[in-house]
Amino acid sequence: MKKTILTVVSATALLFTTACSPDDSIEQATEQSVQQFEAAGVEGMRNDALFVAEAASASLLEMQLGEAAQDAAVSPEVRELAQEMMQANQQMLNELQQIASQSNFVLPTTLGARHHDIYQEITAKTGIAFDLAYVNRLSDEQEEIIERYEDIAENGQAMELKQYASKQLPLLRRHQQLVEALEEKIKNA
Repeated sequence: MKKTILTVVSATALLFTTACSPDDSIEQATEQSVQQFEAAGVEGMRNDALFVAEAASASLLEMQLGEAAQDAAVSPEVRELAQEMMQANQQMLNELQQIASQSNFVLPTTLGARHHDIYQEITAKTGIAFDLAYVNRLSDEQEEIIERYEDIAENGQAMELKQYASKQLPLLRRHQQLVEALEEKIKNA
């Protein structure tokens, strides 16, 4: 009986740890932030910590994809958009790093698992297929990013994070418009 219970508990623990993907940099950074806040007696920071980690990874992704687009993109418009996205995301990441250091959030230093998969998927393509994959994926990602920034601007716990998210929303919406216009242009070419 004890052996059966131990086996079930072990299997459950293994399933739980596998499902949480402990090798994901976003999850690791989130957990480290939450632990630091809880150790300081601050509760309810999981959403903020997750946002910070996701936002950092998303900026890293857009910067790395932008670098790849400088070499792999066929269209000058795609290269131009990639350059703008790289610069904007570097600025956003710099601001996020300042907030993180002041407020004790932990940032991932590498892409999260999902962002890594996106990077691999896009950079595996060449020519016009790269351009299409890059622009299509940016379009999808911008929608998700905007939703996440809107959420933290409204529901965040840390005031400086709410202000950061609110400040970035106009830029993110402009990027979404640029990406959608370019996506339409490439599809109709």
